[in-house]
Amino acid sequence: MPQPFAAYDASTHGRQAEAIIREANDADLPGCAILAQNRNGGDLGAWERALVADLRGRDRLLLVAMSSGRPVGYASAGWQDYARRGGRNVPDGWYLTGLVVDPLHRRGAIGRRLTQRRLEWLDGRTRNVWYFANVANRPSLELHRKLGFHEVTRDFAVPGVAFDGGMGVLCVRGDV
Repeated sequence: MPQPFAAYDASTHGRQAEAIIREANDADLPGCAILAQNRNGGDLGAWERALVADLRGRDRLLLVAMSSGRPVGYASAGWQDYARRGGRNVPDGWYLTGLVVDPLHRRGAIGRRLTQRRLEWLDGRTRNVWYFANVANRPSLELHRKLGFHEVTRDFAVPGVAFDGGMGVLCVRGDV
């Protein structure tokens, strides 16, 4: 069974993991797809196709965290037209769209570093950055709160996204 996110424990802090954060390339995609499949289940090929779209898409960023020559995390960001595609109570805009860290490398600031790099990239493009997560994903919600995000609503729907076992939380960093 996939492990979608870590259990939350505010008192647990590892030391910073040794990983290089950089823009992803084609060679990184198979390893990142395995990370996505391990966390979320589903078809490996579908995950790789989704990552290719992030890598090659206009107005998209795909970062990878490398350790010992292999991906141990990745994160994406970009423009999303959720409202235009039938979303409910969710605006089109610039979003942090994915963050996956190998369970063996969690609590080592890889997620924070990947998110900070995405925010730096987005700072030159927008004043408002959007993000959503499952309400049960406390580690992610807490990380983003510390980086300036606040909750906007739990009453929204994103096309193609289901919040298994819970509900979603839509958050923003900015003037909204």
